[in-house]
Amino acid sequence: MKTPSPVTAVLLLVLAASLAPAREKSANPGPDMDRKFDSLFEASQKPAAGAAAGTPVEEVSGDAMPSGHPDVSGDPHAGMGMGPHGHGSMPSLLPDIGPVPAGSLAKVGALETVPVLHEGRLKPMITYARHMLLQFSGRTSYEKLSAIQVMAKLLFTPELTGDYRIFLINNPEVAEALGVVPEKSRRYSFKMLEKALPKLQELAEKANAVADEKRDLVQKEVLRVFGNLVEFVNITRTFSYALPNPIYTVKLPETRQQLELQPDVTRYSFWDLMSSAQAIAKILEGIGNRGEAERTPMEREIISLSQAMYLNSQSLHPSPFRIFPISPAAAAATGQPGWVSPAEMVAVPEQLQAYHKELNAWSGAAAAYRSGKQEEFDKNVAEYLGAMENRAYEQLSETHFPLEVLYQKGEPYFWALVLYWFALLGCFSFFLTRKRWLYNASLGLFLSGYAIHLVGIISRIIIMKRPPVTSLYETFPFVAAVSILAALFIERFNRKAIGLLSASLLGVILLSIANRYAAEGDTMKMLVAVLNSNFWLSTHVVCVTIGYSACLLAGAIGHVWLIRALVPGDESKPERLKEIAKMVYGTLCFGLLFSFIGTVLGGIWADQSWGRFWGWDPKENGALLIVIWCVIMLHAKHWGYVRNRGMALGSVFGAIVVSLAWFGVNLLNVGLHSYGFTQGAATKLFVYCGSELAFMSIAAVGLQLGWGSKPGPGKGPLSPERLGPAA
Repeated sequence: MKTPSPVTAVLLLVLAASLAPAREKSANPGPDMDRKFDSLFEASQKPAAGAAAGTPVEEVSGDAMPSGHPDVSGDPHAGMGMGPHGHGSMPSLLPDIGPVPAGSLAKVGALETVPVLHEGRLKPMITYARHMLLQFSGRTSYEKLSAIQVMAKLLFTPELTGDYRIFLINNPEVAEALGVVPEKSRRYSFKMLEKALPKLQELAEKANAVADEKRDLVQKEVLRVFGNLVEFVNITRTFSYALPNPIYTVKLPETRQQLELQPDVTRYSFWDLMSSAQAIAKILEGIGNRGEAERTPMEREIISLSQAMYLNSQSLHPSPFRIFPISPAAAAATGQPGWVSPAEMVAVPEQLQAYHKELNAWSGAAAAYRSGKQEEFDKNVAEYLGAMENRAYEQLSETHFPLEVLYQKGEPYFWALVLYWFALLGCFSFFLTRKRWLYNASLGLFLSGYAIHLVGIISRIIIMKRPPVTSLYETFPFVAAVSILAALFIERFNRKAIGLLSASLLGVILLSIANRYAAEGDTMKMLVAVLNSNFWLSTHVVCVTIGYSACLLAGAIGHVWLIRALVPGDESKPERLKEIAKMVYGTLCFGLLFSFIGTVLGGIWADQSWGRFWGWDPKENGALLIVIWCVIMLHAKHWGYVRNRGMALGSVFGAIVVSLAWFGVNLLNVGLHSYGFTQGAATKLFVYCGSELAFMSIAAVGLQLGWGSKPGPGKGPLSPERLGPAA
């Protein structure tokens, strides 16, 4: 492909602008939902486009415009023709690019380190791709395709992605309201949902009119699904300037010859014609003031093409795929972020001139991807990355892309979870058989998993330059790591697998829960303003999460005490129960210390941020509840109101208190701690609390009835007194 001269390209757009009919330029849609309503589906209600360039022309506002030419006058979706799955008068929102490409690339590793501005932070494209697929489908892969392979298909072969079932609809009522047959997998393709877009937009508009705190689960799900479809469509249009478009259909062979276009195709891209900018500009200058009757068919076709190029360049839809840095002055003048999408570059002649090299590289990469040319694809992406090293050196020098790519590809939390599962199974096997090699194997597996777990946490700290406790998702791995460290400390002195069992159990539970919230918190985005303080993140938030960790560990050990007390054993059982009870007591003391310090520091932070130390915010009340419950249990133990059994039961209930304070109060959706809120956890939280209360009740009744006081097979007699003080 020829590289267009940037000066000639700008001249062409200026000449085309002089020929284009006057129109009111629409504002670029912003990220807010209201503008999404105004921009995305406005054109979808228009009739499908008619004939392409080269048809007879008629005078429009004094300038030649093709009769029946696809509407490009301000339509941000120009060139999106009726697809095979369109219906009625509504054309498909997926690009109508033309013939399916002969092949596309499977190896897209060159894209991994492409910088993308997303959620206020520069991320490598692999992180962006994983986040978007998580957001759409709740998964980081689709069938056998990785997230970045899916993203490459959305960018370069969008016409082939309509059948990908990547849209998760959690609530079946939403699918039924859209007239879509509910799927067992709860995942749908764009083609399956496209016919229901007008209905979905209507529902989303109604839901958006309701205050956030008053929306029900169905309304929130409608907004989430609609937002994902908007994002999907916008992503598929990222490189529309580089992909074939029906508005750039060239029918006359002499036009293709004059413009030195590929002779064996009739549909071209905006950038293909830009490559012939000098020839087009020369013809436009030669036409001068000659009237319509004096123009040749070739000249008429070139005029139509030039007008389509200008109008389309002004109405290309901005994409969330922001990969071009612009100067602070340009960003301030346009109200755009510091990085913009290709469409926003093409729309401004000065920026098109300044970034022609990078735009050309992406055009070449798109063509190479569609034709399956690996070396050419890698070369074009490398050319873009080389240009970025010069343009955005300072910004990129502050990132840790190689580490972040390794983190995303390595998936440390996943592998830590796998090893924790094996360690937990090994612990159970050890308790059943008492074979020492099983204990050693479990310990080795667990320590390997913990090392990988710590690597994940440390990597996030380095990448984000802050403690990894700023979202609900991040707190789970961090709390798990602290709990596990405390459990390993206990195991170091006990060496009877109690600490190892508790640590494995906590690792499995907390990392499994973290996976549930990955779509909301695994994006490593910039902080909300109130959290943007490394000092307070390193003190208040860390102390509070350490308090959570200790209380959860105490609850886990309390479970072990109760189960051990309910199971018949030998003469050593009372001593073992006393040892476990000491672990519960010590861990609760540790939890009280850090919970109290963290709560006090939180009050100081609240005074600095909001002008008051305490406001009875649900999150503040939750932190206070943990402190109060720990104080109650420790004082009751000290004064003899409860003993070992009561401490074990109290520690299990303390874990319920922590879960309610940690993320249960978030379900109220009120208070100044609204950041980090999540929906959809209420049922699971209530099931957890109910099951724990049931376990406590069964354990209390069982111990009262003397379960576990009978000797095991071949064991000596055990009286209830030998189990230690009960309450």
